[in-house]
Amino acid sequence: MILEPVGGDVFTHLAWEEWLMESVRGPVLMLWQSDCAVVMGKNQNPWRECRLALMELEGVALARRISGGGTVYHDAGNLNYAVMVDRVDYREDMAFEMVLNALASVGVKAERRCKSNLFVEGGKCSGTAFAFRKDRVLHHGTLLLESDLERLERYLGSDCSGIETHAVASVPARVANLGVSQDRMRAALRGAFSETYGGAERVAVFPDEPSIAAIVAERRALDWVLGSTPRFTVQLADRAVEVDFRKGVVAPELSEMLYDVSTFF
Repeated sequence: MILEPVGGDVFTHLAWEEWLMESVRGPVLMLWQSDCAVVMGKNQNPWRECRLALMELEGVALARRISGGGTVYHDAGNLNYAVMVDRVDYREDMAFEMVLNALASVGVKAERRCKSNLFVEGGKCSGTAFAFRKDRVLHHGTLLLESDLERLERYLGSDCSGIETHAVASVPARVANLGVSQDRMRAALRGAFSETYGGAERVAVFPDEPSIAAIVAERRALDWVLGSTPRFTVQLADRAVEVDFRKGVVAPELSEMLYDVSTFF
């Protein structure tokens, strides 16, 4: 099954991935794009990963995935792919080989490094993350085709100093666009997916709206986007203050700093 939903809302597309992972059997490929957004891994700290004040000023959404991994930038020049398979059939190397074969078919020589990233000669072109739920697996990633790399560099990083945390940290790397059109890359991924997972058909499947709406509401909520941040310590002028959202431990003097970015979710 191959799906290519339209629209630019990052929360809706991430909800589709989650619904498809849990509700559909067999191999599924989903290809999608979103409006400008920053998407972090499940176990990351947004104040350490991105420039929240600048993103709020420029209306850039912040989302948290259900998968691990690092923080990535999305825009119309970025193509996102998601492979969902039954757990008994999942082979990590097979999924990566599918993407590498698709890239090779459009003349791009890429290699896998650091377990879950793809690189071309100019730098990193793809980040990958994984989620495992019961008997299903989500293997998804980004492909920088013609993204605005200047905006990527401006949003990713941190303006906050003095944060100490065990949250998963992104590993900085030079990035590079592939210079491949969306249509050509989509066709290559469809072909590679069909060859890898066996005669998959391109279909129009639409999850029921109430299910998607419920997932979107949950993933847009501050309790998820900010409140799921692992416990951390931030150094104020005269002392270190511990922040633990899960236990409701947020010092009053930190409230404005932590939540003044909430208006654009």
